[in-house]
Amino acid sequence: MDLKVIPQRPQAVDDLITALDSKLFKALSEPVRGEILRFLLLHGRSDISTIAEHLPQDRSVISRHLHLMAEAGILVAEKETRHRFYSLNGETFLKEFEAIVTSIKKCMAECCPECL
Repeated sequence: MDLKVIPQRPQAVDDLITALDSKLFKALSEPVRGEILRFLLLHGRSDISTIAEHLPQDRSVISRHLHLMAEAGILVAEKETRHRFYSLNGETFLKEFEAIVTSIKKCMAECCPECL
């Protein structure tokens, strides 16, 4: 059987795979980070101690997760005196998801237009 590849498909597929392999998904794939995100969405800007009081993990574990989420652009970290406060970086969070949705749409249009 002779398989043909439509020229635009490899790039659309590669772009989608890259988008799905983003720091955003890696940061959200851990359940504890989901709980941290939930906490911050419900309660707003908080410091590590406040967040750790409401989760079963040790403060050091929460701190590592917060750092990773900030590196991924999901959170903003602001230092005030001896405390570090975290809040959702809504603009970046939304832009990342919009880029992923755009990649999915482009890939679907190229690879299986009958799906749309």
